Amino acid sequence: MEVILNEAIQGLGKELDVVKVKNGYAHNYLFPRGLASLATPSQRKRLDALRAKAEVRSQREKEGFQALAEKLQSVSLTIAAKVHDGEKLFGSIQAQDISAKLNEAGYQIDRKAVVLPEAIKALGMYSIKLQLHKDVEAKVKLWVISDESK
Repeated sequence: MEVILNEAIQGLGKELDVVKVKNGYAHNYLFPRGLASLATPSQRKRLDALRAKAEVRSQREKEGFQALAEKLQSVSLTIAAKVHDGEKLFGSIQAQDISAKLNEAGYQIDRKAVVLPEAIKALGMYSIKLQLHKDVEAKVKLWVISDESK
């Protein structure tokens, strides 16, 4: 049986995909929960219209994120942290700390957009990658300095 997914389902497909599933799975799980609808000819026409709208919306979002990425290229953040043994931090600087600093600076960036290969555990200057959209990346400079007042 072919169905159109109304939401992304892990292991099955993403939203607006047409997938083949067994009848029982569709009737007992997908349809009652509103996760899918039957792929009839009229639903397929509706699907084409929805995909066109989604494409336009995605393009608009991408353009907005590209403009934001251009603004973020010139941003430099400073985080003061307690240190011991000269350069090592007590704890570490993580994605949520960077996101909070960006929010303070007026940029609403989710912590999930901050890409850190590993937590920052030393003083210095870092180039932080932000994945704003699947096709749009930005980099900001992060200075980690010693907080001598603590």
